[in-house]
Amino acid sequence: MLSALLVLLLTAEGEGPAVPAEGLGAPLKQGGFTLKPPRGFRMARMDLFTGTRVGAIATAPNAQRWLAAALVDSDSEEAASMLIGVVEAPFAVGPGARDELSAAAVNHFTHELGLKLAMERAELVAGPAPHVRVLGSVRQGSQLRKILIAAFPGEARHLVVTFTAPSGRFESLEQVFGDSLDSVRSEAPSGAAGRTLAWAALALVGSLLAASIGLWRRRAITRR
Repeated sequence: MLSALLVLLLTAEGEGPAVPAEGLGAPLKQGGFTLKPPRGFRMARMDLFTGTRVGAIATAPNAQRWLAAALVDSDSEEAASMLIGVVEAPFAVGPGARDELSAAAVNHFTHELGLKLAMERAELVAGPAPHVRVLGSVRQGSQLRKILIAAFPGEARHLVVTFTAPSGRFESLEQVFGDSLDSVRSEAPSGAAGRTLAWAALALVGSLLAASIGLWRRRAITRR
């Protein structure tokens, strides 16, 4: 099962060429959330991956989690893939969230997949769907693949979306990957969803404010 999932995560077998994604496809509902995958991405055979936790990256080590859906944009080795994981644990977009998700991602790839994730950056992303985003890369044989991981806030359950693509395709797909992440919506009751979004926005503003104050202080010290 794990080897089959790694094929999906790192490469895809087949003859069909990878087609550039343009825009977003139809909404997809998973784990109490709705999101729009990039147009041209299709569901992979989930019977191959039933019960796996690959892609369900959790900052809480003992949280129940699972891979809810896996999509690819072709059957070639140049395919891009999208993994949608659900984690039964709260997650907040707060000041320490970037470090927590980064550490969890490295641990997941190292200990559960046996792969080395080379971290590139981690950031708090504002917008229609505030989330924490981690970017890294994995080398498998001669192929280098970019890994984009996004964790969305939730009070009792949260969503983790992972995009992968060969390094040569990633730049052309990065915008539509971001658009897909911005399309995530919670299907929780409006009151709960509103509170989660409000707390996520408040935490994000607080983190950005703290960073701005730190920069101001460093500049003030430099001028003395």
